[in-house]
Amino acid sequence: MPRSRSKGSRWPPPRAGTLKIACPAPTVIPGYFFHLTFDGAWEELPSPNPHHSPAAAAADHALTTARNITVSYLATDAVAAAARINTLLGRPTDIPHLPVRLVWATVQLTADPDAVQAAITHQRRLHEQEQRYAEHNRRLDEAHTLRDTLMSDPSLALSYWFATAPQTIDADTLVRLEELLNTVAAYAPQGQWAPLARLLHTFAHRLTDDVKNHLINTLADLTDRYGHPDITTAIRALRTEPETDTHPQ
Repeated sequence: MPRSRSKGSRWPPPRAGTLKIACPAPTVIPGYFFHLTFDGAWEELPSPNPHHSPAAAAADHALTTARNITVSYLATDAVAAAARINTLLGRPTDIPHLPVRLVWATVQLTADPDAVQAAITHQRRLHEQEQRYAEHNRRLDEAHTLRDTLMSDPSLALSYWFATAPQTIDADTLVRLEELLNTVAAYAPQGQWAPLARLLHTFAHRLTDDVKNHLINTLADLTDRYGHPDITTAIRALRTEPETDTHPQ
């Protein structure tokens, strides 16, 4: 119903009132809520186009502000969330584009036990995820260190191969390996990889086919993975070279 203007006044007398609301407010975990109790006061501002429901406009502004804050908090943080809301709503605020002012507002937040338990579980999972991430990074750093170390010296790469495949070692393996490493040391004293592909032929052809292929594939994968495609090709050539039949027909 239109309000009549008072005599001698350009605008109708401003209205004012109080707010008291109770409703759910979202937490950071979907499906779990705070219980929000809201008290406040509002007043109308002079305008040629007064708002039809200034109380609703004030309530909408206050609840939107509150809910935008609670959605970033866990149910275990009800006190902190309420403090943040009350900090923003504890002083007069003109509602944008409307002739309504929220004079003051205050909220109280509580949470059900199931919401609190969900928050605790959520925090524990985040902690476990952080632990797994830290462990993953630690292992990755170790892998990078191992890669750099193995790529620095062929003898270390061979030692790593034997450590990961002990079943390939037989009675003659250590003798043959010592011969190979002595040759590597003589021809590549700085641990260069280039002579290794040629030297492996003498060492590898005396192994069984399975063990030979395992060794060649391991070293080829190492060199290929870490940026030595030319060496990879040379090493893999050992596996693909056909054996020549020297027996008479």
